[in-house]
Amino acid sequence: MAELLTWAGVLLAVALVIWVLVRENDSRRQRTVEQWERENAAGQGKLNQFVRAGALGLEGMLMSEKRQAVQYQKDEEQGMTRTGSKGDDADRTAEKE
Repeated sequence: MAELLTWAGVLLAVALVIWVLVRENDSRRQRTVEQWERENAAGQGKLNQFVRAGALGLEGMLMSEKRQAVQYQKDEEQGMTRTGSKGDDADRTAEKE
């Protein structure tokens, strides 16, 4: 019974979130130009800009990591990442039977 109530609560929360999103979308579609200008002046229309800026920042970090990974692969192909320790040479570290 407790599991049923838990799942009912989760489903109710999901339904509530969907309902709120639909209601917000409807209110945005039906607003007038004056209402839009008032909301934009108050800073409520800036959320999309913050999301875009965050996405651009994330993309910049991922591209930097991608460049580093490509550089590492090139270095490894040229043998520049070898340190000369036993761990680098599989023939020397293989156990002899």
